[in-house]
Amino acid sequence: MIEKIDGIMTKEEFHEVVEKKIKTSSETFTLAMIDIDNFETVNSYYGEVIGDKVIQKIASVLKQNLRTTDLLGRYNKDEFHVLFGNTNAETGFIMIEEIRRYFDENTFQLGEKNYDISIKFSGGAANFPRDAKNAVELFRAAGSALFRAKREGRNRVCLAESENMILKSNYYTKTQLERLSELSKKTDKTEAFLLREALDDLFEKHSK
Repeated sequence: MIEKIDGIMTKEEFHEVVEKKIKTSSETFTLAMIDIDNFETVNSYYGEVIGDKVIQKIASVLKQNLRTTDLLGRYNKDEFHVLFGNTNAETGFIMIEEIRRYFDENTFQLGEKNYDISIKFSGGAANFPRDAKNAVELFRAAGSALFRAKREGRNRVCLAESENMILKSNYYTKTQLERLSELSKKTDKTEAFLLREALDDLFEKHSK
C-alpha cells in the first residue's frame, strides 16, 4: 500500500497548517473530507495493486481540480482532506460536489489488465468560522457531515449543519420531508442543498 504521494500533505502536516491558519488568518475557508466508497471491496476483489491505482487516481483528479490556494492532505489509506482557501461553505460544497460528479459519471481503466473501475466517494464539508471556532471543532463538523453522507447512502456530499440553520422538521409535513428525502436520493443532492436551491428560485422569482 502506498504511503506517500507527491504533492500531498501528510495528516500531521495538513493538521498543522489548518491550526496555524485558524490562529493567524482572518479569512473564511472550507474543510472537505473525502472517503472512497467500498474501498475494501475493490481491494479484496481486484487486489491491492489496483487499490493503490484507485487512490492515485483520486489524488490526481483532486490535484488537477484544486486552485493554488487550496491544500490537499491524505488521511488514512482511503481518505483525503481538502482545504478550500478563502471560500465559504456553499462554494466549498459545490467545488467538491463537482469532483464527486466527475467520478460518478466516468469509469477508469487501471492496472496492466486495464480493469474498467468505477470510483465513488462520499464527502463532508464544514466552514470556518461558520461551523467551528477552532481546528478540533472544524474537523469534527466535517467528519459528522461525512458520516451523514455515508449513512444516507454514500456517493454524495453533505454540508455541516450549522446551529443557526432552521430545523426543517418544525415547518414541513411528514409527506413533504419524505418527498424531499426521495428527491435527494434521486438527484444526489443533499436535502439542505435542495432547500437552498428552492429558496434561491423563490427569491429570484419575486425579486423581478
